[in-house]
Amino acid sequence: MDKRIAEEGADWIAEMVSEDLGGFVPAELVDLVMEFEHRVRQETGDEQMGHHAMTERLVLMLEEDGVPVKEGAVTPTVIEEILHWEDEFLAMAGQPRTVRPS
Repeated sequence: MDKRIAEEGADWIAEMVSEDLGGFVPAELVDLVMEFEHRVRQETGDEQMGHHAMTERLVLMLEEDGVPVKEGAVTPTVIEEILHWEDEFLAMAGQPRTVRPS
């Protein structure tokens, strides 16, 4: 994905997730989730990995990167919400993706 589009996507996704969950989700977190997600899809060769399985992997990667991943911090619910809004953004950007249902 084009870097400019990815940045716009991260900002928009952060705004949508913040509204949905009633808190603040920084675009930097969305950027990191998108980066790690891309890495997981490349390393596993599984472009259609469902959100639940992806979230399990991302929690571990975020924790290893020093992101607090527990209640009151970045939870699996927040990560899955980011993934769902990323699907919406990609569809609007003309780059829809298909993932297996979780």
